[in-house]
Amino acid sequence: MKSLRKYTALILIIILAVIMTSCAKKENENTVIQKEEYIKITDLKGRKVVLDKKPERIVSLSPTNTEIVFALGAGDRLVGITNYCDYPEETKDIEKIGDFENPNIELIKKINPDLVLAGGYLQEEIIKTLEGLGIAVASTEAADVESIFDSLAMIGKLLKEEEKAEELINNIHKAIDDVKAKVANKNKPKVFYLVWKEPIFTTGRGTYINEIIQIAGGYNVASEMEGWAQYSFEELLKQNPDILVAAYHSTDEGMNKEDIMKDEFFSKLECVQKGNIHVMSDDNIVSRPGPRVIEAIYEMAEALHGDLE
Repeated sequence: MKSLRKYTALILIIILAVIMTSCAKKENENTVIQKEEYIKITDLKGRKVVLDKKPERIVSLSPTNTEIVFALGAGDRLVGITNYCDYPEETKDIEKIGDFENPNIELIKKINPDLVLAGGYLQEEIIKTLEGLGIAVASTEAADVESIFDSLAMIGKLLKEEEKAEELINNIHKAIDDVKAKVANKNKPKVFYLVWKEPIFTTGRGTYINEIIQIAGGYNVASEMEGWAQYSFEELLKQNPDILVAAYHSTDEGMNKEDIMKDEFFSKLECVQKGNIHVMSDDNIVSRPGPRVIEAIYEMAEALHGDLE
């Protein structure tokens, strides 16, 4: 009888041990799964950003980031954007949370986002305020073509859309290579880019537009200047560009080719007299370093060289 009791007790101990081991294993597996669900990135400012789940409620504080989210196929997850976020068309139906530099913090808090995609150095105080409210914030702001890839990769990881981000990055690389190959044996026209008419402002080295001009096979006559710069009309006459490329919103009212040809000063330029003028179809494709860089490069290349086919 005692032997039977000992045998039964031994069986129970073995069963209990198996159950406890199984539970412990399951708990460890759940912990591993939870850890794998964490999203970890280092943002533009070198800040570590950790999300415990895929973000479903996103606020974007910059037009470029908004365009990236849509390009990644996640536009339906945006619950708040700035007044300047106007592309694509679907942005008109998303709640606006103020402008780029002064978003409505209370409204953002009320929206209760899983993630806020902030811009760069102009939004440092906003980022600190949002973090103080316990809101997850990631900062990214592309300034050139190379950093577009960084922004796409970072936001793709945050949104768990890495494959789409990689596809976009590859498509941009292919477009750049395609344009470079097509303009490689063509003459490099001298280009002046008109950012603003009165006073004349242009874009020098170290700017996104200067890089677009270079990729498109042109030479920016203002490339000896740094950044966004005021430019004298006397120097412009002296440089004698082969083509004048202008932002449509280079005046408050907007400016087209006919306006430039009739202008008191620009009409003195030889390229204007020849009609070598191009007004960008959309200023934002060259002012927002993002997914539409492909459009910017092709439009600029065709403005400088004609049909690339």
